[in-house]
Amino acid sequence: MKNKRYKVVLFDMDGTVLDSNPMIIESLNILYDKYRHGVRTPVEKMYYFSGPPIRDTLKDEFPEMDIEFMFQEFMRVSKELYPTHTFAYPHSKEVLIRLKEDGYKLGIVTNKRHDLTEYALKCIGFEGLFDYIIGFDDVKNGKPDPEGIEKSIKYFSASKQETIYVGDDKLDVYAANNAGIDCALAIWGPKKLPKDLTPKFKINSYLELEDILYE
Repeated sequence: MKNKRYKVVLFDMDGTVLDSNPMIIESLNILYDKYRHGVRTPVEKMYYFSGPPIRDTLKDEFPEMDIEFMFQEFMRVSKELYPTHTFAYPHSKEVLIRLKEDGYKLGIVTNKRHDLTEYALKCIGFEGLFDYIIGFDDVKNGKPDPEGIEKSIKYFSASKQETIYVGDDKLDVYAANNAGIDCALAIWGPKKLPKDLTPKFKINSYLELEDILYE
């Protein structure tokens, strides 16, 4: 019988639980065509839009437009695309189910809005898999601030040593480091990440994640 290394596993959402790149790219291309005269940002750059809060991205991509208007437009367009343009990662659901059955507490800490996170989970059939969700609107400060992680640790009555954070972006590693917990960096996506990042683990799949959670 293998021993669990941790008690709580916290996850980032986009790029970690959910492959949202197709949705983000298509949503922004629709907005570029409508509000930026068809001038599109290269796909390679858009891969990095899944980490920061979407308002920050929209400010940079549409500096001449009212940010709240563009946020509502992005929400309208993207919500229509979620069911067809977002995907679960290979083996993710089966691994999450096994972890829950073995007593692991699972949470999400994301810079995505709480209601949109729950909608996205429903779109990929992940309802009920996570015990606690912290969205961008549930905290005063989003990642890389550790507030969301610390709030989750308190909710689960866990220690920092009993908690690990899983994410795919430099903000996730910084947030875990700022919270003083271990981090598993998912490197299955298209992002080129800084070489000076210092996660406890690097993982290529959900099966590898499952392996590092036991000793």
